[in-house]
Amino acid sequence: MKYLNQIELARHHWAELREASGIADNIPSAILELLKSSRPDEAENAYWKIENHVVVQGQLFESAEYVVPVLLTSLLQKQQKWVKISILELLFQIVSGEPHEEEISKGNRDLGERCREKAREGLWILYQEMMFGERYAAKDVLEVIEKDPHRLSSILMAFDS
Repeated sequence: MKYLNQIELARHHWAELREASGIADNIPSAILELLKSSRPDEAENAYWKIENHVVVQGQLFESAEYVVPVLLTSLLQKQQKWVKISILELLFQIVSGEPHEEEISKGNRDLGERCREKAREGLWILYQEMMFGERYAAKDVLEVIEKDPHRLSSILMAFDS
């Protein structure tokens, strides 16, 4: 059986997308490595194969936009705690980012907003994670992407009571 994240990974031509080191053809295998990690150190190694490539010190590359839905759909599967935290940290880094100057020169001025919009498509996945999973890591992402801060505060208050 294929999972949604595998289908999402297969939908894109990663060799045609950019990342910090050039083409993004290694990103799918890095994501799968992260998802299959059986120990925290394995997850950390895989994390850095993504984080220093699609987003580097807050600067986004083209492939980041395509990574967001893969990460979101990965939250729908049962994952080890360290995997979920890595997924949410990657999402946070991406949605907090802005385009690298190379992306701006290629006409991708709105890359940061497009990444945030992709993340908003999974808003309720993140709310579910905040309520029943890795609360603080999911909340960090929601604080960046949620356009209705009243909704976020209402859900937090209801959950805390």
